[in-house]
This record gives sequence, C-alpha cells and structure tokens, in this order.
Amino acid sequence: MNSATPPTTTPFNNAAGPADTGQRIVIPVLAEQAQVHLEREHTGTVRVRKVVHQVTEPLAAQGYREVVETTRVPVNQVVEATEAPRTLGDLLVIPVYEERLVKQLVLVEEIHVRRRRESFEHTVAASLRREEVVIERLDPVTQQWVADRP
Repeated sequence: MNSATPPTTTPFNNAAGPADTGQRIVIPVLAEQAQVHLEREHTGTVRVRKVVHQVTEPLAAQGYREVVETTRVPVNQVVEATEAPRTLGDLLVIPVYEERLVKQLVLVEEIHVRRRRESFEHTVAASLRREEVVIERLDPVTQQWVADRP
C-alpha cells in the first residue's frame, strides 16, 4: 500500500552530519489504510408458504316464517249482494256464496285467514377459511426443510 518513491539514505558511519555534507536524509513515514468492502454470502435458503384451511362449523341463526291459519266460520245468512274479500287488522275475510233454487243469495260461510310470524332457532353449516403462514429454512447439512419457530 506504499506508493512512495524509495528514500535516499546515507550511511551512519559518516562522522559528519547531514548539515555538514549538504545531503538530505529522508525518513519514510508510512501509513496503512484499510478498505472495507461487502461481499454477498449465501448462508441459507428460506421458504414462505401460505396454507389455507377450510373448516365447516355450525352457526346458530335466527329466522322466521309466516304460518297461515284458516278457519271456516258458518254464516248461512241471506244477503242482497256479494262483497269483495276484506281485511280486518291481520285477518283476511273471504266470503263464500251460493245461489239457491229459491233464488236467494245466501252467505254460506266465511273463511278467515290469519297470518302470524313465528321465530325459530336453527343451525346452518358455514364454511370458514383461515390462513396460516409456514416459514421453513433449508438445512445446509441435511438439505431438508426445517420449520422456523415463531
């Protein structure tokens, strides 16, 4: 690392000093310099895998359904004209008529239809997915993949 020119020296057995002879003595001053450089070194191999697990689990769900109840109500009443079906709150009344030989219009019966809502618990199977990441390192000796501890 020394790039200086070689020094000029005089023998030390000369009794006269350099000032007497006019010669110069050059004493080399050396300095070392360090250079650092980085080299890429392959120390191992890592493999990252993502695994998706799918599990079917039962889930409780709240549902409802409408139930229709019908009731036949006998009326047997003579009427002048027919009426259209009518609604009384949550009750649908459907009149049923028949003509008789006497030519009277007789309300024979009414059919009452009521709706009511029922709630119920039931279980449905739901498919749920969960991801898992596996990190493995290649063992340089055995050349086997070894799971990395989290």
